[in-house]
Amino acid sequence: MKIRPIKIKAKDGKPPRFPVKEALAKVRKLIYRGNKVECPCCNKTFSLFLYSPYMSALCPYCLSFERYRLLCKYLRDETDFGSRQIRLLDIAPTWCFQEFCRSFELVDYVSIDISSPIAMRKMDICNLTFEDESFDCIICYHVLEHIKDDRKALSEIYRVMRKGGWGIIQVPIHIEKTVERRELSKEEAKEICKFPSHLRAYGRDFKQILEGAGFQVEVSDFVKKFSEDEIKRFGLDRSEELYICKK
Repeated sequence: MKIRPIKIKAKDGKPPRFPVKEALAKVRKLIYRGNKVECPCCNKTFSLFLYSPYMSALCPYCLSFERYRLLCKYLRDETDFGSRQIRLLDIAPTWCFQEFCRSFELVDYVSIDISSPIAMRKMDICNLTFEDESFDCIICYHVLEHIKDDRKALSEIYRVMRKGGWGIIQVPIHIEKTVERRELSKEEAKEICKFPSHLRAYGRDFKQILEGAGFQVEVSDFVKKFSEDEIKRFGLDRSEELYICKK
Protein backbone atom coordinates (compact mmCIF):
# COMPACT_ATOMS: atom_id res chain seq x y z
CA MET A 1 0.00 0.00 0.00
CA LYS A 2 1.43 3.35 -1.07
CA ILE A 3 1.53 6.15 1.48
CA ARG A 4 0.07 9.27 -0.13
CA PRO A 5 1.41 12.65 1.04
CA ILE A 6 -0.88 14.91 3.05
CA LYS A 7 -2.29 17.35 0.54
CA ILE A 8 -4.17 20.63 1.00
CA LYS A 9 -6.01 21.67 -2.14
CA ALA A 10 -5.96 25.38 -2.92
CA LYS A 11 -9.27 27.14 -3.51
CA ASP A 12 -7.79 29.77 -5.82
CA GLY A 13 -6.68 27.38 -8.56
CA LYS A 14 -3.07 27.37 -7.40
CA PRO A 15 -1.05 24.17 -6.82
CA PRO A 16 -1.84 22.15 -3.68
CA ARG A 17 0.29 22.48 -0.56
CA PHE A 18 2.02 19.58 1.16
CA PRO A 19 2.57 20.64 4.80
CA VAL A 20 4.66 17.60 5.78
CA LYS A 21 6.96 18.06 2.79
CA GLU A 22 7.33 21.74 3.63
CA ALA A 23 8.09 21.05 7.30
CA LEU A 24 10.69 18.39 6.50
CA ALA A 25 12.29 20.68 3.93
CA LYS A 26 12.79 23.37 6.57
CA VAL A 27 14.39 20.83 8.94
CA ARG A 28 16.78 19.62 6.24
CA LYS A 29 17.67 23.21 5.38
CA LEU A 30 18.84 23.72 8.99
CA ILE A 31 20.76 20.44 9.13
CA TYR A 32 22.61 21.06 5.87
CA ARG A 33 23.00 24.83 6.11
CA GLY A 34 26.03 26.25 4.36
CA ASN A 35 27.16 27.91 1.15
CA LYS A 36 29.11 25.23 -0.71
CA VAL A 37 26.33 24.23 -3.13
CA GLU A 38 23.32 26.10 -4.51
CA CYS A 39 19.98 24.86 -5.84
CA PRO A 40 18.56 26.86 -8.79
CA CYS A 41 15.09 25.43 -8.09
CA CYS A 42 14.52 26.67 -4.53
CA ASN A 43 17.33 29.29 -4.74
CA LYS A 44 18.86 28.14 -1.43
CA THR A 45 22.43 27.21 -0.47
CA PHE A 46 23.71 24.22 1.54
CA SER A 47 26.82 22.49 2.78
CA LEU A 48 26.26 19.60 0.33
CA PHE A 49 23.76 17.82 -1.91
CA LEU A 50 22.27 14.59 -0.59
CA TYR A 51 23.13 11.22 -2.09
CA SER A 52 20.47 9.40 -4.07
CA PRO A 53 20.76 5.85 -5.45
CA TYR A 54 18.74 6.98 -8.52
CA MET A 55 20.54 10.19 -9.35
CA SER A 56 23.76 11.45 -7.82
CA ALA A 57 22.62 14.52 -5.91
CA LEU A 58 19.39 15.71 -4.27
CA CYS A 59 18.75 19.22 -2.98
CA PRO A 60 18.33 19.00 0.81
CA TYR A 61 15.39 21.41 0.71
CA CYS A 62 13.24 20.82 -2.38
CA LEU A 63 14.68 17.39 -3.31
CA SER A 64 15.42 18.50 -6.87
CA PHE A 65 17.85 16.47 -8.91
CA GLU A 66 20.15 17.32 -11.79
CA ARG A 67 17.79 17.69 -14.72
CA TYR A 68 15.37 19.91 -12.81
CA ARG A 69 18.16 22.13 -11.52
CA LEU A 70 19.33 22.61 -15.10
CA LEU A 71 15.76 23.39 -16.19
CA CYS A 72 15.27 26.00 -13.46
CA LYS A 73 18.69 27.51 -14.12
CA TYR A 74 17.83 27.79 -17.80
CA LEU A 75 14.46 29.42 -17.07
CA ARG A 76 16.07 31.90 -14.66
CA ASP A 77 19.05 32.80 -16.84
CA GLU A 78 17.93 32.44 -20.45
CA THR A 79 14.22 33.31 -20.56
CA ASP A 80 11.74 35.90 -19.33
CA PHE A 81 10.02 33.22 -17.25
CA GLY A 82 7.93 34.82 -14.51
CA SER A 83 8.11 38.35 -15.90
CA ARG A 84 4.85 38.08 -17.85
CA GLN A 85 1.60 36.19 -17.52
CA ILE A 86 1.77 32.64 -18.86
CA ARG A 87 -0.25 29.46 -18.44
CA LEU A 88 2.01 26.47 -17.91
CA LEU A 89 1.26 22.74 -18.12
CA ASP A 90 3.55 20.44 -16.12
CA ILE A 91 3.20 16.78 -17.15
CA ALA A 92 4.16 14.26 -14.44
CA PRO A 93 5.01 16.96 -11.87
CA THR A 94 7.66 17.01 -9.20
CA TRP A 95 7.31 18.96 -5.98
CA CYS A 96 10.53 20.89 -6.61
CA PHE A 97 9.34 22.29 -9.95
CA GLN A 98 5.82 22.94 -8.66
CA GLU A 99 7.28 25.08 -5.87
CA PHE A 100 9.64 26.81 -8.31
CA CYS A 101 6.63 27.85 -10.41
CA ARG A 102 4.67 28.88 -7.31
CA SER A 103 7.35 31.48 -6.58
CA PHE A 104 6.33 33.41 -9.73
CA GLU A 105 3.00 35.22 -9.34
CA LEU A 106 2.49 35.55 -13.10
CA VAL A 107 2.81 31.80 -13.80
CA ASP A 108 -0.59 30.09 -13.95
CA TYR A 109 0.56 26.55 -13.13
CA VAL A 110 -1.41 23.39 -13.97
CA SER A 111 -0.11 19.84 -13.48
CA ILE A 112 -1.39 16.48 -14.69
CA ASP A 113 -0.53 12.82 -14.26
CA ILE A 114 -2.26 9.49 -14.70
CA SER A 115 -1.69 8.53 -11.06
CA SER A 116 0.64 10.85 -9.12
CA PRO A 117 -0.88 12.30 -5.91
CA ILE A 118 1.09 15.50 -6.53
CA ALA A 119 -0.73 16.27 -9.79
CA MET A 120 -3.58 18.77 -9.75
CA ARG A 121 -5.58 16.76 -12.29
CA LYS A 122 -5.67 13.08 -13.22
CA MET A 123 -5.24 12.85 -16.97
CA ASP A 124 -3.79 10.64 -19.70
CA ILE A 125 -1.15 12.38 -21.78
CA CYS A 126 -2.52 10.61 -24.86
CA ASN A 127 -6.01 11.99 -24.25
CA LEU A 128 -5.70 15.48 -22.81
CA THR A 129 -9.07 17.04 -22.00
CA PHE A 130 -7.87 20.61 -22.49
CA GLU A 131 -9.07 22.69 -25.43
CA ASP A 132 -6.76 23.38 -28.37
CA GLU A 133 -4.07 25.99 -27.72
CA SER A 134 -4.62 26.17 -23.96
CA PHE A 135 -1.02 26.68 -22.77
CA ASP A 136 1.84 29.10 -23.40
CA CYS A 137 4.43 26.70 -21.99
CA ILE A 138 4.54 22.91 -21.52
CA ILE A 139 7.11 20.97 -19.50
CA CYS A 140 7.33 17.21 -20.05
CA TYR A 141 10.28 15.53 -18.34
CA HIS A 142 11.13 11.83 -18.72
CA VAL A 143 7.56 10.77 -19.49
CA LEU A 144 7.51 9.62 -23.12
CA GLU A 145 9.72 6.57 -22.53
CA HIS A 146 6.91 5.19 -20.35
CA ILE A 147 4.15 5.83 -22.91
CA LYS A 148 3.09 3.10 -25.36
CA ASP A 149 2.07 5.55 -28.09
CA ASP A 150 4.58 8.38 -27.72
CA ARG A 151 3.62 9.88 -31.09
CA LYS A 152 0.02 10.29 -29.90
CA ALA A 153 1.28 11.92 -26.69
CA LEU A 154 3.38 14.38 -28.70
CA SER A 155 0.44 15.21 -30.96
CA GLU A 156 -1.63 16.03 -27.86
CA ILE A 157 1.13 18.25 -26.44
CA TYR A 158 1.33 20.05 -29.77
CA ARG A 159 -2.45 20.45 -29.91
CA VAL A 160 -2.82 22.11 -26.51
CA MET A 161 0.19 24.40 -26.99
CA ARG A 162 -0.67 27.89 -28.19
CA LYS A 163 0.75 29.24 -31.44
CA GLY A 164 3.91 31.06 -30.47
CA GLY A 165 4.14 28.88 -27.37
CA TRP A 166 7.06 26.75 -26.34
CA GLY A 167 8.02 23.84 -24.16
CA ILE A 168 10.87 21.65 -23.03
CA ILE A 169 10.44 17.93 -23.65
CA GLN A 170 13.12 15.68 -22.22
CA VAL A 171 13.78 11.95 -22.40
CA PRO A 172 16.85 9.91 -21.46
CA ILE A 173 19.14 9.66 -24.49
CA HIS A 174 21.12 6.42 -24.42
CA ILE A 175 21.92 5.52 -28.04
CA GLU A 176 22.22 6.95 -31.56
CA LYS A 177 18.86 5.80 -32.97
CA THR A 178 15.62 5.28 -31.06
CA VAL A 179 14.62 1.64 -30.59
CA GLU A 180 11.50 0.02 -29.11
CA ARG A 181 11.86 -2.46 -26.26
CA ARG A 182 9.86 -5.04 -28.22
CA GLU A 183 12.55 -5.02 -30.91
CA LEU A 184 15.23 -6.06 -28.43
CA SER A 185 16.10 -9.29 -26.69
CA LYS A 186 15.72 -9.38 -22.89
CA GLU A 187 19.47 -8.95 -22.49
CA GLU A 188 19.60 -6.04 -24.95
CA ALA A 189 16.58 -4.36 -23.34
CA LYS A 190 18.17 -4.57 -19.90
CA GLU A 191 21.36 -2.98 -21.21
CA ILE A 192 19.86 -0.37 -23.54
CA CYS A 193 16.52 0.63 -21.96
CA LYS A 194 18.02 0.71 -18.44
CA PHE A 195 14.73 0.51 -16.52
CA PRO A 196 11.92 -2.10 -16.82
CA SER A 197 9.28 0.62 -17.19
CA HIS A 198 11.00 2.18 -20.22
CA LEU A 199 9.20 1.02 -23.37
CA ARG A 200 11.92 2.35 -25.65
CA ALA A 201 15.38 3.86 -25.62
CA TYR A 202 15.62 7.22 -27.34
CA GLY A 203 18.55 8.18 -29.50
CA ARG A 204 20.04 11.25 -31.10
CA ASP A 205 17.15 11.18 -33.56
CA PHE A 206 14.82 12.47 -30.82
CA LYS A 207 15.02 15.93 -32.40
CA GLN A 208 13.58 14.49 -35.63
CA ILE A 209 10.82 12.72 -33.68
CA LEU A 210 9.81 16.04 -32.10
CA GLU A 211 9.94 17.79 -35.47
CA GLY A 212 7.72 15.04 -36.87
CA ALA A 213 5.07 16.12 -34.35
CA GLY A 214 5.20 19.66 -35.79
CA PHE A 215 7.56 21.42 -33.38
CA GLN A 216 10.43 23.69 -34.29
CA VAL A 217 13.24 22.25 -32.17
CA GLU A 218 16.42 23.72 -30.76
CA VAL A 219 18.83 21.39 -28.99
CA SER A 220 20.53 23.63 -26.44
CA ASP A 221 23.92 22.90 -24.89
CA PHE A 222 23.21 25.52 -22.20
CA VAL A 223 25.01 23.41 -19.57
CA LYS A 224 28.32 23.90 -21.39
CA LYS A 225 28.30 27.55 -20.33
CA PHE A 226 29.29 26.53 -16.83
CA SER A 227 32.77 25.85 -15.47
CA GLU A 228 33.54 22.63 -13.60
CA ASP A 229 33.28 24.52 -10.32
CA GLU A 230 29.85 25.85 -11.31
CA ILE A 231 28.70 22.38 -12.40
CA LYS A 232 29.55 21.11 -8.92
CA ARG A 233 28.05 24.12 -7.13
CA PHE A 234 24.69 23.88 -8.92
CA GLY A 235 24.69 20.07 -9.05
CA LEU A 236 24.19 19.79 -12.82
CA ASP A 237 24.63 16.95 -15.30
CA ARG A 238 27.26 18.12 -17.79
CA SER A 239 25.89 15.76 -20.47
CA GLU A 240 22.29 17.04 -20.41
CA GLU A 241 21.04 18.87 -23.50
CA LEU A 242 17.70 20.71 -23.54
CA TYR A 243 15.13 20.02 -26.25
CA ILE A 244 13.32 23.33 -26.65
CA CYS A 245 10.16 22.96 -28.74
CA LYS A 246 8.24 25.85 -30.30
CA LYS A 247 4.92 26.01 -32.11
